[in-house]
Amino acid sequence: MSLLEKIRRNTWFLFLFIGIVFISFVLDPNILFKFFTRNTNIIGKLNGENILIKEYEDCFQFLKKFRQEDPYYYLKNEAWRLLIHERILNQQAIKLGIQTTKQDFWNAVSKQSIYSYIPFFQDKNGIFDIRKFKLYLNNLENSSNRDNYKIEEEKRIWDYERNNIPKRILAKKYVEMLMYGLNTSLIEAELNYKDKNFFSIVDYVFIPYSEIEHKYNTIKNYEIKNYIKQHKFLYKKENLRSLSFVIFPSEPSLEDEKNMKNKMEKLFYKLKYTNQNANFVSNQSEQPFDSNFYLKKNLPPILKNFVVQNDKIGSMFGPIKRGSIYVLAKIIGKKMISDSVLSSHILISHEEAIRSSNKRTKKEAEKIAKNIYNLVKKNPKKFDFLVKEKSDDVINAKKNKGSLGWLKYDGQNVNVFGKFNIFNSENKKGMIGFSKTEFGYHIIRIDDKSIPKPAYQFAVVIKTIIPSKKTKDILYKNVNKFFIENKNSSLNTLINNARKKRYETIYFKNVRYNQWEIDGLNTEIDKKIIDWSFENNRKEGDTKIMKTSNKDYILVYLSKIRKKGFPVEEIKNNLISFIRRKKIENFFYNFYNMEKKKNLEYIAFYFYKKIKKYYKINFYDSIINNFKEPKVVGFASSLKLYETSKPILGENGIFFIKPLKHSYTSNNPSYFSYEIEILNASLRKKILEILEKVLMDKSKIEDYRKNF
Repeated sequence: MSLLEKIRRNTWFLFLFIGIVFISFVLDPNILFKFFTRNTNIIGKLNGENILIKEYEDCFQFLKKFRQEDPYYYLKNEAWRLLIHERILNQQAIKLGIQTTKQDFWNAVSKQSIYSYIPFFQDKNGIFDIRKFKLYLNNLENSSNRDNYKIEEEKRIWDYERNNIPKRILAKKYVEMLMYGLNTSLIEAELNYKDKNFFSIVDYVFIPYSEIEHKYNTIKNYEIKNYIKQHKFLYKKENLRSLSFVIFPSEPSLEDEKNMKNKMEKLFYKLKYTNQNANFVSNQSEQPFDSNFYLKKNLPPILKNFVVQNDKIGSMFGPIKRGSIYVLAKIIGKKMISDSVLSSHILISHEEAIRSSNKRTKKEAEKIAKNIYNLVKKNPKKFDFLVKEKSDDVINAKKNKGSLGWLKYDGQNVNVFGKFNIFNSENKKGMIGFSKTEFGYHIIRIDDKSIPKPAYQFAVVIKTIIPSKKTKDILYKNVNKFFIENKNSSLNTLINNARKKRYETIYFKNVRYNQWEIDGLNTEIDKKIIDWSFENNRKEGDTKIMKTSNKDYILVYLSKIRKKGFPVEEIKNNLISFIRRKKIENFFYNFYNMEKKKNLEYIAFYFYKKIKKYYKINFYDSIINNFKEPKVVGFASSLKLYETSKPILGENGIFFIKPLKHSYTSNNPSYFSYEIEILNASLRKKILEILEKVLMDKSKIEDYRKNF
């Protein structure tokens, strides 16, 4: 069995320290082809920091792959929650200056990565063997991707882990730092130990509620109303509506797919023979023309495999269908690119530049920069001196002699230094260039470069298969037919009939008037649905068909109307049992106060019960008569020996107890260390839950998911 299969079969261990391990699998093409457009789309912000749509989609695709039983709307919300949770912890760690080391990384691989639980990487004692894992990585790196999608996917998994393990380390270090001084005291441990080891031996009589409640079955309406009036604050009701939904998605038919296939096949030949590639893509594709060149490693897998065998300009790819889209591509350019470049720069900023406090004008800055450029062109050895003397990038000038480190080429950062393309093979090691960016004027020196590799430019045509007018008309007829057939049905019948036809259903969601969104529905018409449900003429059982912007139909069923006030009928059943218990309590207290004989034997005789003798109880589990009865244990520990208690209203019946003995085992402090560990674990869990809530409440979270 391949490693990939081992990973897939061990999905349970992916739920690690801060949530789920997000793995970028082979995704749907509408995600993959974002490589061909500028990555400016964001799905939201957390405290001003962008959350990219790709991060969200990667997480959603992972959840969808391994949690197929969950509905999409739930997975979408779960993906968002997990991203926010991870990012919050990382932001806090970075604020405090927490950093990671190489040793931290490999320790995390051994303990926190998805690989740490796979037996393949463990020694005979079940301990992760880092040497075995590094050997696997070496073999994986040297393996050919050609005709082996599993190797390709394993590489993608490792790439993602390698990039995301540092985030997990930061989060773990942050939490560990917070927990460092959070410990249970010796006194608390001693008390907990005593709770476990302090026992009372009791005789007791037990009268189950089930045997006596029938005497108090008749509860008058006035008793309920009087109780509600005396406790109004407990029964104040919110104005709510309960809604249920049937979703009719607008999806293309087989005929629509066939027509799109024919259309794409015609476009194939038109694209093949045109020399106006940019115009053709702009006129025919749903995505704009992308003029960037992409290295093979940065291409989506479907194109990566294609260029391995067809790397000549003019080679055609497709059309292929993935999900609901068709893709067609043509190689229209090819050049040699270095995927990594080590460079240094001298920055001359001005008053109009980003992040600049310099007051010089743009003209003055350009003149200074050109003078420096001419000087270092004649004498390159002066570059390092002028970095320290002239560069406005003070941090890099002082710490790194102007070095910007190794810049990675991703296909979209070709203009990182404006017109001077440091990645092009024509610009060699040692070359010095001049350029202008939004930060000012740059004199750039190429210090080192990786070996150039071929990069490709594509004309890509992407078209989504959409329902035709005929398909929309059929859907409209089906929706109306279903609506008419189920108009007078109960909610359960409606939902069952919808599920038989395999329509998506959302059952029973409570909404308030001031809400804007309905959890689980999340459409642009949520507020419209809420407003409809609160109209004055609405009544329970009302239904309505509504249409979303993407042509889906939603059947809304108004399940319940809950108005403000004191709904006596709704709370009657709960109150009946409560009032019944109060009457039972009064009866037993009156019995106890009136009877002169208050010993356990008389009570057992009076209620036809046997005394249960020499029963051992304590606070730790408080089990009596197979049920937890903490109130009874509390009474037992506080009573004098051989004293019969008053009636104790337990969870499951009335108790009369007589303590015979109190015992305590060892109070040796050496036992307390284990108690401290147990209490610390419980304490830290509670603090983590509180911490998460506080950080979420204090963070500014901007959610743009509706826009996508």
